[in-house]
Amino acid sequence: MVDYNNFAKTFAKSRKNMKWEEIDYFLETILHPQPLSFGGEGSFNILDIWCWSWRLLEQISNNYDISKINYTWIDLSTWLLEEAKKSFPDKEFLNLNMLCLDSPHLIKEGIKGWSHIFFIASFHHLDNLEDREEVLKKAYNLLEKWWKIFMTNWALNSEANNEKYKSSIIKNSDNNFWSTDYNILFWTNNRYYHCFDLSELDYLAKKNNFKIVENKLFKNKKNFITILEK
Repeated sequence: MVDYNNFAKTFAKSRKNMKWEEIDYFLETILHPQPLSFGGEGSFNILDIWCWSWRLLEQISNNYDISKINYTWIDLSTWLLEEAKKSFPDKEFLNLNMLCLDSPHLIKEGIKGWSHIFFIASFHHLDNLEDREEVLKKAYNLLEKWWKIFMTNWALNSEANNEKYKSSIIKNSDNNFWSTDYNILFWTNNRYYHCFDLSELDYLAKKNNFKIVENKLFKNKKNFITILEK
């Protein structure tokens, strides 16, 4: 596995002023049925999985009182976690692999389960179907009944991305779902990406008993977005 600390500082700097439309869409989706939930009496319990650059928390903090939100971010990069603590010292940051979502560190006293779990550009780094199934199974167990998972996965074969990244396709990596694997160079490190077909995300959701709220190519054609309900 790539040691993300090798390029964490450079990567974080390159993403510093990047605003994700997909995150704004997710936040609007959360707020639409319950406009007073953020900052209201019923605080949200948010688990952020491998988001990088703590961008989700920053976009939330731009619009809402995050002191009312129970938030934990897990990541493999210790450097990024330490940097995030400087900006948000009252939030929890754990050095944890997403394969370890059954960790006792994620069972919180006083809450039945997480109300929102986010996989922002992270789930696509899992390199086999068994791990994808296992991570979603563990995420389901962490989630409180009726609440949701929000996910973005890079649509590398889309109209917006295909020409730029087609040379990075791993040959003969397509599977029964017509999903394809990529090996993309970032500075001096290669990173693995799984380009999902929507049918594979649909399969994974149903296999783990989720209700599919949305599963589609986002309007900017850069990412697939998936919203799942327990």
